[in-house]
Amino acid sequence: MIDARERTVDAGALASELERIGGRLMMLFAANGSSDGNRELRAIVRTDEEVVVVRARVDANAYPAVTPRVPAAHWFEREIHDLFAIIPEGHPRLEPLVRHGPEEGEVRLPQEEDERLGHRGAERLAGPGVFVIPYGPVRSGVLETAQFLVQTGGEDVAYCAQRLFFKRRGCERRICEVPLDQAVLVAERVSGTSSVAHALAFSHAVESLAETEVPPRAQAIRRILAELERLYNHLEVTVRECEDASLAVAQAQFAVLKERLHRLAGTVAGNRYLRGVVVPGGTRTDLDQGAIDLIGSTVGDWEREWRRLLSVLLRTDSFLDRLVSTGPLSEQDARDFGCVGPVARGSGIDLDTRRDLPYDSYPSFGVATHSDGDAMARMEVRFREVESSLELIRESLGSLAAGPVRSALGPFTHDTALGASESSRGETLYWLEPGGERTLQSCKLRAASFVNFGVFNRVFDAQVLTDFSFIEHSLGLSPAGCDA
Repeated sequence: MIDARERTVDAGALASELERIGGRLMMLFAANGSSDGNRELRAIVRTDEEVVVVRARVDANAYPAVTPRVPAAHWFEREIHDLFAIIPEGHPRLEPLVRHGPEEGEVRLPQEEDERLGHRGAERLAGPGVFVIPYGPVRSGVLETAQFLVQTGGEDVAYCAQRLFFKRRGCERRICEVPLDQAVLVAERVSGTSSVAHALAFSHAVESLAETEVPPRAQAIRRILAELERLYNHLEVTVRECEDASLAVAQAQFAVLKERLHRLAGTVAGNRYLRGVVVPGGTRTDLDQGAIDLIGSTVGDWEREWRRLLSVLLRTDSFLDRLVSTGPLSEQDARDFGCVGPVARGSGIDLDTRRDLPYDSYPSFGVATHSDGDAMARMEVRFREVESSLELIRESLGSLAAGPVRSALGPFTHDTALGASESSRGETLYWLEPGGERTLQSCKLRAASFVNFGVFNRVFDAQVLTDFSFIEHSLGLSPAGCDA
């Protein structure tokens, strides 16, 4: 359970307060304030010592923008502007983020040059031969919906902006509408490939509201599932990078390894993405001895094949040449924009929610970091995390003490709660506010991709068009995590 210290300031002093606190901005969002109907901004900050929640009342429909002083707020403030018509005055790039343009019957704030909204944000240069390539939102292959606006004068990419939120589904609202025992089913469908991570973050928040302790056996099962999910997501990135480098044999071999993990998940959980197991209070089902033995033997065989294939891949020049020095992200940019997961760790930032905001009794483990900040650094972080995940699975299998796998939830006794987990993409957050003893009034979630997408244009300095897919896949982003 995450203990947070609260501070209350005027919205005009929010930026100054966040600068004074320092640390990393985890979330910034608008919520209902007092009974008079005014809105309240809430910023959640992680320092080296604690988590701080800053509340800032907005008396009008505007406040001084935080972004000029805290760059990590840039997407959060654009989202607030789109959804609540609260204007962050002085924001350096206040173009639509969540809402791309007018919809039938929609009432919104007027925008200048409405007919050009589709390409605003990609326009950074002008002159003969400079043009914008709108790549997406429909793309070949099984990819999520996203559009990239690539500005180029030929081969070099001058600037690359992105447009997401084509399929915003209202998951936060739906979580509060359904019965509490079904809300976790909505959470784990926010981003299907991170089902366990979302279910864990949501469950941790609910357990904090109800002051519920999860049984040790359930904690061990949760760790096993979370690390299996991390494995097949890191394999997916590896498969994509092999495909980009035209390594058809390596692509197929790593895809086979990924498929073996999904089949293991299907046997253990009844589906390929481990849905329906993690619930508030513990787990819905137990692992019998047959499932435990199957996980142990499969992981052992899988590890041997993984090591063999990886050793060959890391000696393949046509793979290394395309990733080394491609898509560099400086440590300063990663810090300024609040990056998380392998994107942050690949730029030298020692950050991992499993260790920094401990949950489910994770044992001590090494956090993989790399200082180069390029696509290869992000891949090497993932390769080392695979080793850690395998060890964590073995440790958890050996610590499955007899006992129950679920505790009954009591009535909610807290006004707010923050739940967190570490997905394969990074820190996943859920902020919950109850509406009664067993109902939810408000939910705000923040997937790792929401913050990591914000630096997409930063990694394209001095890059060429043929580097695009290598950079995109090395970031390991999920538009579904943004389109909640």
